[in-house]
Formats: sequence, C-alpha cells, structure tokens
Amino acid sequence: MRTITIIIIILFVAAVVLIGITASKYLSPGAADQTEETNQADTIVEEEQDTAITEIPESSIAQEVPAEESDQEETPKVEIYLDGDKNSGIFLGEAVYGVTSEEASSIYGQDFSETGYLLTRENTEYSFEPGSVHYIYVYFLVPENEPTSIREKIMIPGNAGIDGNIGLSVDNPSYNEIITADKISNIRVSGWSVDFNSRDTTGIDRIEMYLNGPKGFGKFLGEANYGTERQDVANAYGNSAYTNSGYSLFFDGSALENGSENTIYIYSFSTSGTYNLGLTDIIIEGEREESGSIISVEAALNDQSIQVSGWAINKAFVLEGQVRNTEIEYSIKKIIYTADQNGNEELCSINLDGSGLLQLTDHPGKDNYPSVSPDGKKIAYTSDINGTWQIMVMNWDGTGKVQLTNNPWRSGYPTWSFDGRFIYFEGYPDGDWEIYRIDSDGSSLKRLTFNPGIDDWHPDAHPFQYKVIYESGSVGNEDLYIMDYNGENNTKISEIAMRKRVPAMSIDGKIIVFMGYEGNNSVIYKMDNSGGTVQKINGSLNSCSHPDISPDNRYITFDSPDGQGDIYICGSDGSGLVRLTSAPGNDYDPAFLYQQP
Repeated sequence: MRTITIIIIILFVAAVVLIGITASKYLSPGAADQTEETNQADTIVEEEQDTAITEIPESSIAQEVPAEESDQEETPKVEIYLDGDKNSGIFLGEAVYGVTSEEASSIYGQDFSETGYLLTRENTEYSFEPGSVHYIYVYFLVPENEPTSIREKIMIPGNAGIDGNIGLSVDNPSYNEIITADKISNIRVSGWSVDFNSRDTTGIDRIEMYLNGPKGFGKFLGEANYGTERQDVANAYGNSAYTNSGYSLFFDGSALENGSENTIYIYSFSTSGTYNLGLTDIIIEGEREESGSIISVEAALNDQSIQVSGWAINKAFVLEGQVRNTEIEYSIKKIIYTADQNGNEELCSINLDGSGLLQLTDHPGKDNYPSVSPDGKKIAYTSDINGTWQIMVMNWDGTGKVQLTNNPWRSGYPTWSFDGRFIYFEGYPDGDWEIYRIDSDGSSLKRLTFNPGIDDWHPDAHPFQYKVIYESGSVGNEDLYIMDYNGENNTKISEIAMRKRVPAMSIDGKIIVFMGYEGNNSVIYKMDNSGGTVQKINGSLNSCSHPDISPDNRYITFDSPDGQGDIYICGSDGSGLVRLTSAPGNDYDPAFLYQQP
C-alpha cells in the first residue's frame, strides 16, 4: 500500500512538471518574469499605495496629443479668406501669428509688440484684374473665445477694363440698404442696362451677379432675368429699342450674419463681348455681437503673390493705448478743412504754411466736419446724401470714398478712437443731438447718450483711452463731459462757470482746447484735462470756433469769420498767430493730418 502511494505521488509530480513545460511554449518570452514582476508590483501597491507608480502602456501614449501640439492649440490663430466669409470665401491659409508689429506697439504699448500676423504665398491660381475690388476676411481665433473677424476692402492697382458705353443702373437695393427679416430670404436686385453703342437693340447679352467678390472669386448668385419693360429708360434716351432693358434677380440671404455688410457685384455683358460692372452694398438687419478682438489688415494681391499682414489682439487684455510720443518726426503735415469757395461746401487740404491747396471732394451735396484717423491715412467726414447728413470715409488724398452710414436721421461730426477701431459721431434721431458709435467699417451702430431735449454733440475721442469727450447742455448752458466708449461713467470735466463748446484733446491727453464765450463772442481757450488753468488762445480775433491741436502739441488751428471765414494757426500757447486762407468764400472746420514716414 505504501509503495502504491509513493508511485502515485511520483506520477502526480511528473504530470505537474510536464504541464508546466507545455504551458511555457505558449507564453511569450519573459512572460514568467513579467508575471513575477507584476505580482511583486501588486505587493508594493498594497504595502505602499502612496508611493506607487503605474506605467502607461505604449498604446495609450500613442493616442495622446503630444505636448507640442497641445501648446499650439492654446496659441491664437489667424485664418484668412478671400471674397467671402469662412462659409463662402476662398481659404487662403493660416497666417503666422506672433510677428513683431511696430504699429501695434506704438498704439497699445510694448506688451503688444508680438501680436502681428503674416501670410505670404505664391499665387499660381488666381488672376487679379487691374482696378478690381476684392475683400479680405481675417478671422482671429483665441482659445475659449468666439472667433472674431474683420472685412477689409482691397483695390487692385490699375484701371478696370470696363466699357463706359454700357449704361448700368442698380435701382434696388439702394446703397447700404438694411435688409429686414421679412426680405432676407428673397432679396431682390433690379435695375436696367443698355449698350449705347447699339441703336437697334439694347445690345445686352446677359447680366450676372456675384456676392462679396468679383466674377471668378465671389459667390455666384445667378444670371438675372433680363428684358423686362422699362419705358422710362426708352423715354429718357429717346430710343424705343431700349424699352425692354430691365433686369431682376432674387436670392436667398438667410445664411448671412446679422449686422454684416455685403457687396453685390452686377456684371452687364454686351453682345460685343465687353462689360460694365455695378456694385451695391447691403447690410443685414440686426446687431452683430461685439467683437472680442481688435484686428488690423493690409493686403497686396497680384498675379505672382498674395500677402496679408496686420495685427490681432484679444480685447480682454487691452485697457488703454500707448501715449504717443510728441517728438515723433512726421513726413506729412497738413490741415484738412471745409471750403465753400465754389458755392458748395467741399473738403480741401493745405500745408501748415497755407501752400499746396488740394480739393479732396466734389459732391453735389455739402461735405464738412473732417476728422483724421490716428495714422493720418483716412478722413471721416459728413456728407449731405439726398438731403440727409451721413458719415463718409476716404483716403487722405481724396480717393476711395465710402459711405458708412445710411441712417434716416442726420449723422455727422465724426471722430476716430485712438486705435481707429471706432468712429463716434452725433445723430439727430428724435429732435435733439445724441452721441453714437460705430465700428470703423460702419457696422455695429450703438447709441451712447439718452438726454431728451438736451443736445449731446461735437464728440472728440480720447487719444489713448476708450473714452470720448463731448458737449452737452441747453443753448447758452453748454459744458464738456467725458464718458466711456459704451456710454458709462459719464463725468463733467470742469466746474468753471463758462459756456464751453466743441472740445478737442491733445495727443498726450493733458490739454483740451475748446470754444468758450465772452458774452456772445466765441473765443478759443485751452485748459488742462481736469478743467483748470484756462488760457485764451485766439488773441484779438472774434467769433472763433472749431479748434484742433496738432499731434506734436506744437500748434492749434481754428476758424474765424473776421472779415470772412478763414483758417488760422498759432503756437500751442497762442503765439505766432497766422492766417492761412484768404480765398473768397468761407473756410472752417480745420483738423490736423500728420503721417509718419
């Protein structure tokens, strides 16, 4: 019995050894060691849980985002589109962000010097016609913020190849017409067109329309229905062959953003192969959300290359701008003013010594109240459009005129914010003047003051803060106030008992020049920014008005009707008074225009 037991034990041990050898063939090399290490690790975890380290499998590491890529996701991005927004435009690419921007640094301070962006690429795809108008859309994507964008008009140098003998009228929609919700899904574009070289027919082959960019770039809206009756056109030109010269097209604008500005391109092609082009802008009803960013853009487009640059800043980091150095050397120094020498108010420019007279506007209505952008490259002004004042903007040399407002009430006396982002102006909506604000492209209208029966007007933007000073009060009791760009924190500037009107602040924010009164005689004064140290500037001249102080703080300009309305200039302390204009008619509303090299 004992022998049998021993034999059974031996056989059992042999079986166990055989099974172990067989199982080892199916385990990967080192599996036994790994198992032993795992058991040991388990023991360590149980004994020392606070110091245990768990290895992450390689497969899990491969699926995670590398540290470099994660950092990139936290960096702001700039995306650029051509002739349409990110839903309909041509994607040009992502710009390099973090480029040094001297302009941003000069406006906002050294902390913002690395906020520039640059996109440069070869152009092998697009042909830009000389004289054509394009639009660049720049999107600034900041982590945890909604994307913000800017739309910038770009004109290709050269003369457009349009045929001036083709008459083209865009009757609807009117320029800058606000498209209301009940019309947005069925926007009508209509007018008439004839080729005046043709006497027997209208001479028009077809009319095509595009949105936010020219043919080949913008979104194709379709070919218009052409040939509808326009007896008025036939009568006007004394040719019955032009009777059926009307056109119309309907398109759905429901996808366009509230408050957005859009441009319709209308091409009229003649049977001879030439064409004419008409453009009209529309604004979609509604208020755009206030942008969380500040963006500037410049672009150079040609058949060899595309370059888009500028700067983009998260507005949350901007509290105020950089105080401009008054020792800057400027390459251009001029005064812009209103002149009615020809019986109609137009804007002109002269050098500081009165030479170099140049007429900048030539409009049947009155053009007045010029305001120069901080960089000296743009002029905003008031223009009488069909009997109602509207805000216009043009280049400093008088080119590139664009209407910014299309309000049913008078809108005038514009002034630029220190960074060119906003334009403040006075509006007359309901029987008195109030202060309004728009973005510099004309969008995002916002009313800032609400004083029934009291005029709030003649705004002047603060030179480095998001504030605006202005005149307020009943006639004979006007005084000067300052408020934030959103209409909050409204404060009276001075307690000195004097009728004070039409203010302008120096570039360093230390001095305010204004119209004060000695009885009924208006006089030019200056005072410090707290309302004290009042000093008379205009000498013995009477009825002086509309003062402005130069960007280098050296000069003050104003107008006076002594003898006739003329422009004067003097030192900032009132010394060296010189009369600059003496032509027939009145000259008034002067403003300095300075440009750096």
